[in-house]
Amino acid sequence: MIKTIVSVCVTLSIILGLCLYEVWFIQTAFSQFSAVLQGLYDKAVEQTATKQDGLTLQSFWEEKKHVLHIWVPHSAITEINYQLDEAVGFLTSQDYAGALSKLEVLLAISEDVPRSYGFYWENIF
Repeated sequence: MIKTIVSVCVTLSIILGLCLYEVWFIQTAFSQFSAVLQGLYDKAVEQTATKQDGLTLQSFWEEKKHVLHIWVPHSAITEINYQLDEAVGFLTSQDYAGALSKLEVLLAISEDVPRSYGFYWENIF
């Protein structure tokens, strides 16, 4: 009986620890991505952003998404890839209005995705 109680407690502790790590990891990864994304957004507002800036953001995202695939659904990753590719395309043609709209979508996604993994009532019920 004692072994059963101890094993249940240990199992619950491991599950809780993994849940906390998942939330922390996703929050950290997306906050870093948002910071770099905000920098590109600011440059696009000033109309000084270049294709190279967009490619730098894409390479930063590529590094992050390989590990995020473990935690985040493929559809969310694909949506970020799609919007980021379009933003870089707009930056290539120096269409700053189009790039800004895509970067705004990316900023919203980078806020929404981590929120869906946090300990909030809407995620529990």
